[in-house]
Amino acid sequence: MDTRYTKLADLLVRHSTKLQKDEHVLIEAFDIPVEMTVALIRAVRAVGAHAHVAERSARILSELYRNEEKGLTTWADNDLHRMKQMQAYIGLRGGHNVSEQSIVPGEQMKRAARLYSKPVHFEQRVNHTKWCVLRWPSASMAQLAGKPTEEFEDFYFKVCCVDYAKMDAACAPLADRMRKTDKVHIKGPSETDLTFSIKNIGVVPCCGEKNIPDGECFTAPVRDSVNGVLQYNTPTVYNGQSFENIR
Repeated sequence: MDTRYTKLADLLVRHSTKLQKDEHVLIEAFDIPVEMTVALIRAVRAVGAHAHVAERSARILSELYRNEEKGLTTWADNDLHRMKQMQAYIGLRGGHNVSEQSIVPGEQMKRAARLYSKPVHFEQRVNHTKWCVLRWPSASMAQLAGKPTEEFEDFYFKVCCVDYAKMDAACAPLADRMRKTDKVHIKGPSETDLTFSIKNIGVVPCCGEKNIPDGECFTAPVRDSVNGVLQYNTPTVYNGQSFENIR
């Protein structure tokens, strides 16, 4: 067993979801090595909890997302019933082809999100379980980063398996400063020049509990305070679609 797998599994079980004895956790494994799923099951068992596994494939999901409404709602009903039995959720999302879901028309993807993802994940899983989600370092992900697969894997595990307790302490001064802040001004490459207020909005430091890797302190703008231009200078892929130079 790759020791990087066992270290990450232990982090997800003991830190991210803080699994307790006799709790149930659903592990959704999207196109990841079987060995990582096995490492997670063993880590769950080690704390006296119970692992449940759903193996997923991006290619198969692309077909399921194109089902008729009745098929989607029945699928959602079944998975919602299972999710309601869980106290925790760990989702590891790999993928052999970042464009796999581009075959699904936009309207059908929206329908699947409304009929399946919303009730199962956004309403039940997010609100009623201790959850953590993360990507898996596939060859396609390494390609997007412009790195060889092995080098990217090493990078991935290093940034995922940091000392999150130390990070939590390091985030405290930033979170405190943000709570005292009113005006924010962001200037960046291209045309990015944005101002807004975060006064009295609140700040949430994130240190490896919901997402891995982690390290953000997030807030949001005061409504109607945003002024300026935000231009993205890095390509990204979402639901199989590539986006560039969004302004």
